[in-house]
Amino acid sequence: MPQAQQVIVCDQACTVTVQHEITTPLLDLDPAAGAAIAGAVLAVWAVGFAFRAFIQTLKTNDGSTNESE
Repeated sequence: MPQAQQVIVCDQACTVTVQHEITTPLLDLDPAAGAAIAGAVLAVWAVGFAFRAFIQTLKTNDGSTNESE
């Protein structure tokens, strides 16, 4: 990203240069890094979903085969 420079000229013999360096690391990602982060988020979501489905299966199949209970 090109950096914007602001030059301030004084009445005397001085020049002040101000550089604004505002970077957003989220926007500085290359596609490979973005895909790696997206894959990690998707993997965590999938593990959580599978874990929740497993717990729901254990709750519905509590092992009782007797209808009177």
